[in-house]
Amino acid sequence: MYGDLYTGTVADFSGMDPIIYRGPLQTEQYDSMSLNAPNFVSSMTQGDFVYFFFRETAVEYINCGKAVYSRVARVCKYDKGGPHRFRNRWTSFLKSRLNCSVTGDFPFYFNEIQSTTELIEGMYGSVQAQLIYGVFTTPPNSITGSAVCAFSLQDITDTFEGNFKEQAQLNSNWLPVQSAKVPDPRPGQCVNNSQTLPDLTLNFIKTHSLMDESVPSFFRQPIVIRTTFYRFTQIAVDPQIKTPGGKTYDVLFIGTDNGKVIKAVNAGSADTTERVTPVVIEEIQVFPPNIPVRNLKVVRDSSLPDGRLVVVADGEVQALRLHRCYSDKILSCSECVKLQDPYCAWDKQNQKCRAVGASRWSDEKYFYQSIATGVHAACPASKLIGKESSVSGLSSNYPKPFNQDSGRPGKDVPDGEVINIMHDEEEHSGPEVSAADSPLPQYSVETLAMAVVAGSVAALVVGFVTGYFCGRKCHKEEEDNLPYPDTEYEYFEQRQTVNSRLAPEPKLLPQEEVTYAEPVLVPAPGPNKLNSPKSTLRKAHNANHAAETLFQFSDNYTPPPRDPYAHQRGRDNFGTLRSHQGDGYRSGRAPPGSGIVSDGFGTARSAKKVLTRPPRNRAATPPSSSSSSPSPPSSSPSPPLVSMHSMTGSPPPPCKFPSSYRLETY
Repeated sequence: MYGDLYTGTVADFSGMDPIIYRGPLQTEQYDSMSLNAPNFVSSMTQGDFVYFFFRETAVEYINCGKAVYSRVARVCKYDKGGPHRFRNRWTSFLKSRLNCSVTGDFPFYFNEIQSTTELIEGMYGSVQAQLIYGVFTTPPNSITGSAVCAFSLQDITDTFEGNFKEQAQLNSNWLPVQSAKVPDPRPGQCVNNSQTLPDLTLNFIKTHSLMDESVPSFFRQPIVIRTTFYRFTQIAVDPQIKTPGGKTYDVLFIGTDNGKVIKAVNAGSADTTERVTPVVIEEIQVFPPNIPVRNLKVVRDSSLPDGRLVVVADGEVQALRLHRCYSDKILSCSECVKLQDPYCAWDKQNQKCRAVGASRWSDEKYFYQSIATGVHAACPASKLIGKESSVSGLSSNYPKPFNQDSGRPGKDVPDGEVINIMHDEEEHSGPEVSAADSPLPQYSVETLAMAVVAGSVAALVVGFVTGYFCGRKCHKEEEDNLPYPDTEYEYFEQRQTVNSRLAPEPKLLPQEEVTYAEPVLVPAPGPNKLNSPKSTLRKAHNANHAAETLFQFSDNYTPPPRDPYAHQRGRDNFGTLRSHQGDGYRSGRAPPGSGIVSDGFGTARSAKKVLTRPPRNRAATPPSSSSSSPSPPSSSPSPPLVSMHSMTGSPPPPCKFPSSYRLETY
């Protein structure tokens, strides 16, 4: 007997035409009402229907923005298509939303389904139900969050029997369809011959494939929630593990995108369906953190009575034991009970932690266990709880969890890949047992904001103090910052604009004559240190100024005819009178025969003004202006003589200046 293949795929190479296909039937092409950019996750068959689980862009949310919803869709196994233009189209296709959210006035939704389990039948509280467990996550651009929710097959069926949802106009809200508008026979039902359905039913289901109600979570909230940097990817369930008290629990194995496998259980599922008591038993780092878990499968075989958990990655497959009830790690009754592991119980007779399957396992007289609370009245509190024990779970981190070399040969599968089985010897020598769900430090938004503000203020204060002390330490006097203390700022400000083009000065008329007087410093011997011009020209701070006069030539001085050398001198770009002929400007030597004495610095300085005052005798007697006799020799050093030479004639008579005055120059 041959079966039919049902698949969720695309009909073109570009991937723009998603369909649910069973030849020759398929969903409507390029119709967002049927499928709107779906990502198919899984499918299953139950009764007369085939179910598909996927996530897609929500068409009912399109007027409010863009969102992705998790869906469950179904088609009838016996659907043959409709008559005429509906010949190759489904006549029973319906879909509804899966609601996995944290309840409250403003629910928090985990909208994107990632994986599901097969249908699991069991007893939950006092209800016999068929459940499907699924892994849901938040969108990639949202906060990182993952959850595990369970859905009852009966709730899914009831949703498909409920109201349809429609949008009357393009900009209208999506509202439930009134029962009076639903044609008969009801769309979406399995009929003996779908080709006999009326056009009214076929047209209605084409535009009303979405149900109004969403499928609620069986326990009314997620079983496991994680808001860490990793996300859940896969899930597998070992169903209805019986405990010594006779209760049954579904053990969940959840794969993550950082190579971990989380083992968890709903500790309250055996007593009620109205609340959830999540317990994380252990976390196992199966693969390196950068390798995600792609698939999980619980395998039971006659050669492996305890079963194995097969963990699949992109390039590796691992097989793990379903439990680790180590007698050498769990040393007391209270430690064994606190694991809250349905696989483990304390053997009263042998005084050790035993695994499920032991003789007389179901007898509470011989085995102590408490999944709901983790505390048993017959087990006193342990005084030896240390680093290797846990209150609520185990976390196994193998020293070499990724080594493919094993002491025993691996088990070959038919396609040739090798499954590395971690044997008991390796597990007993390696696992480090620690708390699995010990609470991590969590900080609120207010704490984060306060920390940011405090850090900013501290940075400002530290920066201010550092800058202040650096400024105090590196401070210099204004006079020390100048290259030459006796030089004014004008020269250096002009030097900064050396590359700028200056406006040309008007040329002198032929009849105009330029006369330049240049002082020649003739230092006299004395305590003038280093005989420097700086110390010679500096004025003593305690000197009294008598009178300030410009340089005056003698009354009988007449300017001689213009000299060719002076005619060749002019102003440079810096506003300073310099000679640019020959090498006199560079070497500081005046042309021969010019009568100019160089100052030794290669710069012809022009005198601005000079401070003069009458000489003062030590006897405080007024000097006689009519006496022509020379003054007696003084013990103080004689002042320097300043001779003035004219650029265009003979030099004027020399003039004397006291040493306590300075000459201001440019």
